[in-house]
Amino acid sequence: MSELMIDCPYCEHRVLVTNGLCPSCNSEIKGAPATQRAALRQKASAIAKTARAKGASLGEIETELGKAGYDDALIKDIMLEVEGKTPEASAELNSSELRHGVYWLVGGILVTVISYGIASSSEGGGVYLIAWGPMVVGGMKFIRALARSNNRG
Repeated sequence: MSELMIDCPYCEHRVLVTNGLCPSCNSEIKGAPATQRAALRQKASAIAKTARAKGASLGEIETELGKAGYDDALIKDIMLEVEGKTPEASAELNSSELRHGVYWLVGGILVTVISYGIASSSEGGGVYLIAWGPMVVGGMKFIRALARSNNRG
């Protein structure tokens, strides 16, 4: 039988309901304070996303949340979410950069191999292309993304 899991209203880590305290941030996850914090977070997030959709700058959003009476810690969390700098967003971006690095690297190798195959099969020897640019950029993107993912783990 699987235990019920919820998101901690403070740090959003998945926690067993029966724990009572979040192992990540040591906040109480049961009762009125946790429920109020989750409701405040949802409301602040909605305000920030609406303002961003209307073209408000990050500074304007932060000021608006401060005027609405939200505490600095909540504003910081919401701003990370709005900027796309949450751990989930960073992991998704890193994964995308890893894939793109592989695509460019493999694409550069394929162009080189295919052009060499065509040149070597012609009677006069022909000319072939070594696609250094895509191979170097792809390799650098791949290595950088791999290093970032190893530093997080």
